[in-house]
Amino acid sequence: MEKSIKKQVSLVCFAIGFILLLIQDLKGFSTINLGFSWPWAIMFYSGLLLILIGYYLRG
Repeated sequence: MEKSIKKQVSLVCFAIGFILLLIQDLKGFSTINLGFSWPWAIMFYSGLLLILIGYYLRG
């Protein structure tokens, strides 16, 4: 994989993973209605996995 493509994929994976973790964390606030009901454990672990993939591709 070329270095520039690898960096872009790394940033996208990290950003999506961070967003999934943030959404999962916001479920604790009763005033925020996200409008959907995903299984929260799947969102959390897929977010962690995407962050790890992004970190691995960074180097």
